[in-house]
Amino acid sequence: MKKAYTYAMITGCVLLALCIAVPSQGARAINVIDDLKHGNSKIGTYRALIIGINDYKDPKIPDLETPLNDARSMADLLKNKYGFVVESILDKRATRKSVYNALRDLSSKAKPDDSILIYYAGHGDLDRQYNDGWWIPYDATAGDPLTYLDNVQVQKAMRSMKARHVLLISDSCYSGTLFGQARGMPPVIDNTYYLGLFNEKSRWGMTSGNKTPVADDGTGGHSVFAYQLIKELRNNDKPYLSTQEIYTRIAPIVSNNSEQTPLCRPIRNTGDQGGEFVFIASSSAVVEIPASDVKAKAVLSVESNVTGARVFVDGRPVGTTPLSGVEVSEGEHRILVEKQGYDTYQKKARFEAGRTMSMYVDLSKKKLLTGRLYVETDPKSARVRILNIGPAFYQGMDLEPGRYQVEISAEGYETEKQWVTLGAGEDKYLDINLKQASVVGSGYQEKKINNSLGMAFVYVEPGSFMMGSSASESGRDKDEKQHRVTLSKGFYMQSTEVTIGQWRRFVSDTGFQSEAELQGWAWIYNGKKWEQKKGYYWDKTGFSQNDNQPVTCVSWNDVQKYMGWLNRKEGTNRYRLPTEAEWEYAARAGSTTAFANGRITELKCGHDSNLDAMGWYCGNSNKQTHPVAQKQPNDWGLYDMHGNVWEWCQDWYDKDYPTGNVTDPTGPSSGSGRVGRGGSWSSGAGGCRSALRSGSRPDARSSVLGFRLALSPGQ
Repeated sequence: MKKAYTYAMITGCVLLALCIAVPSQGARAINVIDDLKHGNSKIGTYRALIIGINDYKDPKIPDLETPLNDARSMADLLKNKYGFVVESILDKRATRKSVYNALRDLSSKAKPDDSILIYYAGHGDLDRQYNDGWWIPYDATAGDPLTYLDNVQVQKAMRSMKARHVLLISDSCYSGTLFGQARGMPPVIDNTYYLGLFNEKSRWGMTSGNKTPVADDGTGGHSVFAYQLIKELRNNDKPYLSTQEIYTRIAPIVSNNSEQTPLCRPIRNTGDQGGEFVFIASSSAVVEIPASDVKAKAVLSVESNVTGARVFVDGRPVGTTPLSGVEVSEGEHRILVEKQGYDTYQKKARFEAGRTMSMYVDLSKKKLLTGRLYVETDPKSARVRILNIGPAFYQGMDLEPGRYQVEISAEGYETEKQWVTLGAGEDKYLDINLKQASVVGSGYQEKKINNSLGMAFVYVEPGSFMMGSSASESGRDKDEKQHRVTLSKGFYMQSTEVTIGQWRRFVSDTGFQSEAELQGWAWIYNGKKWEQKKGYYWDKTGFSQNDNQPVTCVSWNDVQKYMGWLNRKEGTNRYRLPTEAEWEYAARAGSTTAFANGRITELKCGHDSNLDAMGWYCGNSNKQTHPVAQKQPNDWGLYDMHGNVWEWCQDWYDKDYPTGNVTDPTGPSSGSGRVGRGGSWSSGAGGCRSALRSGSRPDARSSVLGFRLALSPGQ
């Protein structure tokens, strides 16, 4: 059990899921009996709202270990086995406002035939004065109940829902304050039992404990309660499963393996009328409904996840989905639903006069015949990547029909890219011979050059662009005034950030000690906040790293020493930091949007699809740097210009850009901070935009701050 923490542990999450379970051939059906009170009942949408919080904003609220794993497993299970459609609210998204709004939104969307499941896991607390419980959202303040979400709000949401069934599952401390009186189970469990539960309105809850703390640790990365609940739902082989059946099986096991006592009862003051939430285990479901207003003939209605699907009765077309009120003769008929690009659904069904059969058909997309791609390279050691998909390439890789951008690269060779079109069932072979790259000094017109350390540089043509951001760009700051900049000279930009391995070579050759080492500290993120941490420097950053990750904790002053060494080693004086204008010009690669591959859709740590493809930021970085060149490059072949680490530029920072059009700007002649660009692994998506600027003291060093070099053309 979690140790003394007065705000109690609730381990769980909330998923908002919309789903209708619909059967395929041989699927199970609920045969509604004529004498039921709600004889015209039908299965509506199955929705689930799931909330899960591992980490909390307030460092005084300890983090949990199992809620996210519990929530995601529950979401997958509900979606794949029981037909729910799931949307989750997890960790930083689970603020008090977002959870409150999600409950209100769910209440407004619920329809009379729907079944709603709410699953919560995170911290909780008990209001001892009013004997009531609280959920503790991500942005709560420790000890301040005004920042919590009390159970009254949950009850109000459940009471206002028009849905037939609502089930709250709370793996939480102090969650037993919600309940009314329990009901017993009958001695015989059969279809009549399930139909009785299904046709009556219900408002039930199942919790991992009563008014006591509950355990966060358990088996397989799940809490004790969640492990048994997920196991029971996953192993169920019955067509229907009631809430109390689940509870009676798992409660003794949970109690025997922890200090908590689960509860399962109707929730008081929410409108429960004697029914119960019934899980329907199938990919589809059919409900036969008595139709009081149809006497002479049977009636067919068909809904589907795909609109416009054609419906046939015994080979005769009768309309397209959604379809209702089609009269058919009494007896057995073959129902077929089809649409191009989807697998055909077929079922034989018996119709009775005076009854309506409603069907919901879940059509699955046809699996396309894949092609296979083989790439032979010279040199053999060349790396092959497919840039517009995530999985790593392997020989004979199965790919769906379509176009793929293939990149072939090797140290000391020019990188080659090709677009390949692959057809269904086609095996395509590429034979690529890479051209050796020229070394520095042999002619700067080469598109890509490598030096003796294997550092790759891409040539950037001179040109003009609009520097800064437009007034309509999301996340725009006041220091991004848009103005035209002309760069009259081309230059080389390092294709990646300087790596730990490239920095280590410098230290090995010179014995150099960085400012972080000499002064004994660097700015490090401890998992909750930033702090000046003693003993940290470029080779000790607070997270695991290898020589292919960008070097961090190096100051602008340190970088000057590195460039001096590299220029001496290479017999030149052309290695330097890019100017701020050069950096943005290279990062944009001809684009005018927030990112080189498109516009921005997320400012903080939620996922932005464009940034996900090109950079590491707080939405995908797992709070650390990543090896360079793992994401897609921009159109000029530059990697990690968005995210991973902030990059030092040569200029002093000034909040005001020059007015009018400028040529080859180098920034102000003095200042207090040097420019940093590109954002980092800890930045929100808005902080990784091409136009975003920052300024830091030249002696600043932190685990988010690194650099890449520019190289002036010349002999």
